[in-house]
Amino acid sequence: MTDDARVNDLINPITALAFIEDQSGDLRLLLAGEGPNLTVFDHRSGRFTAIKRIFETQAIHGISAISVSNHHERHLDCVTEVLIWGARCVRLGLLRHGLAAGPLPVEVELKAVLILDDWILGGCLIPFGPILVTAHNVAYTVLEDTGKDPVLKRIAAGPDSMLYSAHIEYIDNAQILVASGTVFGDIFVWSFSGTAVSRRAESQASIQLHYKFTGHDGSVFGVRLSPKLSGLGFRDAYRLLASCSDDRTVRLWDITDCDVTKSLQPPDKDQKKEMSTRCVATVMGHASRIWSVHFLVSGDKVNVLSFGEDGTTQVWQLTQGDPDSSSHRSKEPGAISMSHQRTYAYHCGKNIWATALARPQNHARTICTGGADGRIVRYQVLDEHGSIDGQVSAGKWTMRDVAVQLAEGQTSSGSDAALSGPSTHKTVCEHVFDALGGTWTIKRDIKSALPTSPSGTFSGEAQFESRPPTAKEFDKEYLYVENGKFTTVQGLLFAATRHYVYRYQQASGLMSAWFVKPNDSTVVDYLFHEIRLDSSNGSSIHESLPVNGVIKASSYHLCIKDHYTPTYDLHLVEGHLQDWRLTYEVKGPQKDYVAEASYTRNEKELLAVQNTRRPGGQTLPKRQIKEDNLRSYVFLADGSLLVTTAHGRVLIKSSSSSTESEREVDQDVIGVPGAPQAHQYQCTGDRRHQHLSPCPQHPDVVHPKRSTWKVVGQYEALRSSSILKQAEASNIVLLSGTDGHVFFYDSSKSEVVPILDLKTKIAFLYAQKLCTSHLETKAHFILAVCLGLPVAYVHQISDGDHGGDAVVGQALKLTLPACFIVTSSCYLTRLRLWVLGSRTGVLAIYDESAARDDRALEACSILTGIHGRDAITVIQRLPDRHEKQNTYILTAGRDGYYTVHKITIPTARYTKTLIELHTVHRSTPPFGPNIEGAAFDRQTRNLILWGFQSKEFVVWNAPKDMETMRIDCGGAHRNWCYAPCDDGSDGGTFVWTKASICHMHSQSQASHQVISPGGHGREIKAMDISPTLGESDGTKSQYIATGSEDTNIRIWSYSAQKDGTGSGFHCLGTFKRHTTGIQQLRWSDDGSLLFSAAGCEEFFVWRVQPVPFLGIGAVCESVCPKVTDDGDLRVMDFAIAEAPHDSEDGRNSAEKFCVISIVYSDSSLRVYRYPSTTAPHSFWLLQSGRYTTHCLTAASYLYPPSPNVLCTASSDGHIVFWPTTDALDHPSAEGLQFDCRIPVHQNSVKSMFIIRLDPASLDCLIITGGDDGALGITRRQQSKASAQPITSTLLIPKAHAAAINAVECLREIPHAVDKPLRTHVFVSSGNDQRLKTWVVQVKDPGMPGNLIDGVAVRLYGDQHTSVADASSLSTISTAKGTGVIVAGIGMECFEDLTSGIMPFNSIVR
Repeated sequence: MTDDARVNDLINPITALAFIEDQSGDLRLLLAGEGPNLTVFDHRSGRFTAIKRIFETQAIHGISAISVSNHHERHLDCVTEVLIWGARCVRLGLLRHGLAAGPLPVEVELKAVLILDDWILGGCLIPFGPILVTAHNVAYTVLEDTGKDPVLKRIAAGPDSMLYSAHIEYIDNAQILVASGTVFGDIFVWSFSGTAVSRRAESQASIQLHYKFTGHDGSVFGVRLSPKLSGLGFRDAYRLLASCSDDRTVRLWDITDCDVTKSLQPPDKDQKKEMSTRCVATVMGHASRIWSVHFLVSGDKVNVLSFGEDGTTQVWQLTQGDPDSSSHRSKEPGAISMSHQRTYAYHCGKNIWATALARPQNHARTICTGGADGRIVRYQVLDEHGSIDGQVSAGKWTMRDVAVQLAEGQTSSGSDAALSGPSTHKTVCEHVFDALGGTWTIKRDIKSALPTSPSGTFSGEAQFESRPPTAKEFDKEYLYVENGKFTTVQGLLFAATRHYVYRYQQASGLMSAWFVKPNDSTVVDYLFHEIRLDSSNGSSIHESLPVNGVIKASSYHLCIKDHYTPTYDLHLVEGHLQDWRLTYEVKGPQKDYVAEASYTRNEKELLAVQNTRRPGGQTLPKRQIKEDNLRSYVFLADGSLLVTTAHGRVLIKSSSSSTESEREVDQDVIGVPGAPQAHQYQCTGDRRHQHLSPCPQHPDVVHPKRSTWKVVGQYEALRSSSILKQAEASNIVLLSGTDGHVFFYDSSKSEVVPILDLKTKIAFLYAQKLCTSHLETKAHFILAVCLGLPVAYVHQISDGDHGGDAVVGQALKLTLPACFIVTSSCYLTRLRLWVLGSRTGVLAIYDESAARDDRALEACSILTGIHGRDAITVIQRLPDRHEKQNTYILTAGRDGYYTVHKITIPTARYTKTLIELHTVHRSTPPFGPNIEGAAFDRQTRNLILWGFQSKEFVVWNAPKDMETMRIDCGGAHRNWCYAPCDDGSDGGTFVWTKASICHMHSQSQASHQVISPGGHGREIKAMDISPTLGESDGTKSQYIATGSEDTNIRIWSYSAQKDGTGSGFHCLGTFKRHTTGIQQLRWSDDGSLLFSAAGCEEFFVWRVQPVPFLGIGAVCESVCPKVTDDGDLRVMDFAIAEAPHDSEDGRNSAEKFCVISIVYSDSSLRVYRYPSTTAPHSFWLLQSGRYTTHCLTAASYLYPPSPNVLCTASSDGHIVFWPTTDALDHPSAEGLQFDCRIPVHQNSVKSMFIIRLDPASLDCLIITGGDDGALGITRRQQSKASAQPITSTLLIPKAHAAAINAVECLREIPHAVDKPLRTHVFVSSGNDQRLKTWVVQVKDPGMPGNLIDGVAVRLYGDQHTSVADASSLSTISTAKGTGVIVAGIGMECFEDLTSGIMPFNSIVR
C-alpha cells in the first residue's frame, strides 16, 4: 500500500531557493525547496514547470547550482549541476532544460542520497566538486567514481565548536574560505586549500584560522562572506563579513586580509583586541530575530539585506564613515556606516526561511524570498534613489514649473499670460538678477568630511560682469569671475579662481547658473542649476524688491554621482541687496563637504547701487498677491490629467517623449524620496500609465516622458475650491466650485462648458454613464448635493445631436434622511435605483420608478450600521450578472471593511414592500482603516481596493490577497487621485499634493510578483471540509476551511489539476475577525454555515456562499455571548447537531435549528440552540455543566442528527458521556451532568472521531488519539434489553512515536450480504510526521459475545508527511476516490490510501 500511496499536492514552508543561470548569465529557472520536494519554476513567466521528490523524510535546507555545459540535444540544451541538502541528507543531480524562449520541459536526474552523521549547515558547488560544512565545523566533499555510488569524504576541520550557521566562499584553487557562526555568539573565519578537495584527502597543514570574532549576545543565526569589493573610500579591494544573531543586530566585520596565515590556536590578548576592532558597523532594525543576511553588490554600491522572523526584508545602504588615510582599509569601528534604506513586507505571518539573489544585470537587482507561509515572492531591490527597471516613473511639479513650460511655448493655449504674468513688469527674480551686478567681497568656508577633499577658507573678490546674452533664449547674462587665495586647515596657501555664467530668462522668470568650458572660461558649456525662489517670498510679479527681509532660493544638481544642493539667502535693507549667502551641500561616493560663502559690497559700491537702483524711492506694497497652486485632479481615459488650481484655472497635463539630448536630468522630472524612478523599459497597458520612454543616447536607461501642460480656461467659480468627478468608463468630467455652477469638460473640443447653476455651493457631485441600448446619443446621469440642503438633484445630460453642446434633462429630487451627508452614490440602471451613502455609515435606497409628478422622492429603504458610524466612501455595482431579480453592489468605508450586498426587488414593484438588501460578504484588507476607492479590473475581474494606512497610500488586490503599490505621501488629508490599470497588470498612477507640490507615481505592474501564493502565515490549528455542493453551472465542489494561529480563516478549493503556481489548492477567500488563534472549525450539514472557535471565548457563525467575481463570500452573522467577564477562556471544541423545528401542529417546518455544545478550557460545558435558517440569529442557552478541573479537549454527538448523547474528551485521558435530552425538553441554566466516564489514555486526549456502526442499535466506535502516542478504540452499544449502554476499550500503545493530534475515518469497505462484519478504514497523524492508515473490523452488533472480542485492528499503511505539527485530518473527494488532507505547518493531500484494502478473513483481536 505504501508504494501505491502518493502525495498529490502540498503547501509547505519554503526552506530553500536558488536561481539557475545559463552559461551566458541569463536567469532561466527558479528552484524551491518545499518540504522534501524540489519545485521548478520558469524564471521569465514565473509559472510552475516540474516537481521532484528529493528526500524521503527530510526537508530541503539548501540548494547550490552551477551551469556545467550546453548540449544541443533535442530541446533540452542546458545542463546544470545541483547540490541539494537537508538536515543530514545530501544529494547531487543534473537539471536539463531549454534555452529557447517560452516554458520548456525540465528533466531532473538524481544520484543516490548520502547521509551524514551530523547536521549540515552550509554547502556550495565549486569547480573541484561539492563542499559541505556541518554543525561541528567539519568540511566534507562528495567523491564520485565511474560506475560507483558517490560517497562522502571528510577534507577539513575548523575550530571545534557547535555551529548554528555557516557560509562557504570559493576564493581560488588555493583557498576556500569558511565563516562559521556558533550557538555561543562567536564567529570563526577559517580556510583550507582547494587541493584537499581535488586530492580527496584531509590535510591539516592547509587549514588556517583567520579570525575569531566576539560581540553578538546570542546565537549567530546567519553569516555571509562578501566577494571582493571596491569603493567606500578603500584604496584597494576589500572583503567584509556580515552576521546576524538572536540579539536582533546585523554586524559587519572587516576580513580584508583573510589570506594571512594563522594557526588554529586560540588568539592571545593582543589578537583579541585587534579582532574586536574588526567590527566596522552594527545596526538593529527588525522587530524580532534575524535569520540570514546577504550582500547585494552592484558596481561600487554595496547593500546588506537582512531577513527576519518578522517576515520582512530590510535593506541597508553601506556608506563610508571616516577611513584611515594611512592604510588601505579602515581599522576603526564604525568606519563604515549602515543606514536603513527600505523595508519589504510581502509575506504574511512569521519567518523568511529562504532567499535567492540574482547577479545584478542591466541595473536589475532581482531577489526571491520564501517564507513559512509557503509564499514565493520575486521583486527588484530599489537603490537609494528608488530606481527600478522599467516599471515605475515618478515626477513632481509646482505651479512655477507649469508657468515656465507655458511661457516657453510648449502649449498652444492663449492663456499663457494668465500664468506667467505681464511681460511689462519685472519679477522679483529679475530684480534680484539685476542687483547681483558688480563687485563683491567673498569669504568661503569649506568643511569636508573626506581627507581626499581639503578643508579650508577662501578669501577674495567676485565680479558679476554684464554682457550680451550668448543664447537667444535668454534676455540677460553675467560672466562670473572669482579670484582669491585658499588656505587649508593645515596652513597651505595657494591662488584660486573660478568662472561661471549666470543667465536670466524673462519668459520663465528664472535665473540659472552654467558651467564654462575648461579650455575657454568665457564660453558656456552646460547647465549647472536653476535658481528657484521659494514660494514664501510671495508673488513672482512685483515692480521692485521688498523693502526689508530675506529672499530665499534653492536648487539641485546631479553631477554624475555627486549631488549638489545650493541654497541662496539674499538680505535686503531699504530695498537694496547689501549682502547674500550661498551654501553648497555636496554628497557623493567621492565627495562629502559643505561650502558656505558670504558676499558683501564695499561702501562705495553700495552707495552707487542705491543711487541707480531706487529712483523716486519706490517701495514694495505691503499687500502681497497669493501665489497660485495646483489643487484637484482627475485622470482622463486618453491618458491626460485634468487639474484645477487655486485661482480657478483648468489645466491639462499630458506626457510626450523627449527627443532632445540632455546631459542633465529633466528639470520637470525630480525623484521623489523613497519612490521609484524609471529605467530600461517602456510601460505597456493602459494609456493612462505610459509615462516612460527610452533615452536615445542611452538605450539601457529610460527616463519618464516629458510632461506638457495646456491651459483650458480660467473660471471664477472654481477659485479657492473645486470638485472634479469623472463618469465611470467615460471621458466625461464634471467640475463644480463655490457658487453652485456645474461645468462640463468636453474632451473633443478641449473646453469647459457651464451646464447647471444650482445657486448654492455643491458639496457632492457624481456622474455615471447611462447604459441603455435604445439611446442614440451618449447620455449620463448627474447627482449633485448642495451644502446645507436636504435634497439631492438628479439630472440627465447628453452631448447633443451631431456633436452639439451638452443638453441637460429634467431634474429629479431625492429627499435626504435627517443628518444625511452624502459621501458616495451609485445608480443601478437596470433596477432604476439610486443608492446613497452617508458620512455616518447610513445607506439610503431610492426607487426611481416610484417617482410621481414633481414631488421629491423619498427613500424606500434606509439601512444603518453598514459600516458602523464611519463614512461610506465606495458604492459600486458589481459587473453584470444574468440574474433577473438579484443585483450585487459593493460598499466600502473608513471603518476598514468592504462588503458585498445582494439587492432583491419584490415581485410587486409598486407595493409598500421594502427593497431587500442582504450582505453576502464582509472583509477587510490589511492596510486599513481608510478604504477610499475600489474598481474591478476589466481583464481579470479582480477587485482592486485603495486607501491609506497612516502616512502611506496602499493599493490591494483582494482575490490575490496581495499589496500592489505603497507610497509615502503624508496621509489622507490632501488632494489626490488614483487611476488603476485595467489590463490585468496590477499597475496604476497616483497623483497627490504635498507642500504645494504636485507629485505623481506611476507603475506598469505590481511592486512584486507572487510566484507561489502559499497559505497561512502560522500553523493551521483547525480544518474542516464542507459537504459536496452543487454550483450554478452544474458542477460539484467542496470547500476546505482552515483556521490558523494567524487568526485568519481561509476557504480553499482543491483540484488535482495544478495551475501555474504548481498547486492544486486555490484560496477563494480570507476572513478576519478573530483576535486569537483559531481552535476549531465545523461546517453545517448543507455547507451554508461555518462555525469557528478560538481563544478569548470567541465563537462565531459565518454565512458562506458564492459571490460573483470574489469567488466565495462570508459574513459573520452571529457571535456567541461570552461566559466570563474577562473573556479569557479558550473554546476547545464544539459539537453541532441540526434538526428541523416542530411546528404547533406537530409537523416539521422549513425552519431549522442547531444544537451546539461548546466545551471550554475551564472544564465547563454549555449547550445552545441556534436558529440556522431564520432571523434573528441569536444564541439561546439551554443548559450548562462542569466536568472536573481538567480541561475538556474534544466534543462530538454520538448519533447525529440526534443531540441526545454528547461525548467529550479531556486532559485526564478520559472520554465522558453526557445525556443532553433534558436540555432540549427542559432547558435550564444549569443541571447538565455526565453519566459515564471511561479511562482510555494515560494523559490528555488530543483527538477524537466517532464511527457510527448501526444507528438503529446505537452502536459506534470512538477513535481517540492521545498525548501518550497511543490509539484508543472504544466501542459503545446501547442494547434494547438493557437500559445502560455497554462500553469496552481496545488500546494500541505506541501507535505513534509522539502525540496523535488528528484521527479521521476514510470509508467503509463493503462486505458480502451474508457476512456479519463491518470494516472501516481510518487514518491518524501527529507530531512524529507520520500518516498511518488503519483497518478496523467489527462483528455485527447482533452477534453474541463480548464486544471487545469483536474488534480487530490492523496497520495497513505508514508514510511520512511533510506537514510538521499536524493538527487536523479531513477527507475530500478526488478523481481517484477519497483523498486525505493533512494540515498543520502547511497542507498536504494524499490519494489512493485505501487502494487494494480487502476485508479480513477472520476476526483477530
